[in-house]
Amino acid sequence: MFYRPEDGHGLPHNPFNALIAPRPIAWVSTQDADGLANLAPYSFFNGTAYVPPQLMFASTGTKPDQMNAKDTLANIRATGVFCINIVEEVMKDAMNV
Repeated sequence: MFYRPEDGHGLPHNPFNALIAPRPIAWVSTQDADGLANLAPYSFFNGTAYVPPQLMFASTGTKPDQMNAKDTLANIRATGVFCINIVEEVMKDAMNV
């Protein structure tokens, strides 16, 4: 299959989500400006460099109750702080749920 995102794919699920396997998954934890905790799964996460050590995750999309971003990104913008938590194997089923 030659996949051009702009042409669509006609499949029940977007094939882009399955192109990188196994997909690393992280829980990104944040707090809002009032200290309310948030923990969200991110499958677009990976290590990007050794020196200095760097991780990245991608937060896309919006929520109906927030104009500009999901809670994780809104919290990071408000506080400048987040933590990448790597999912251990024993929690993989819970993460997938």
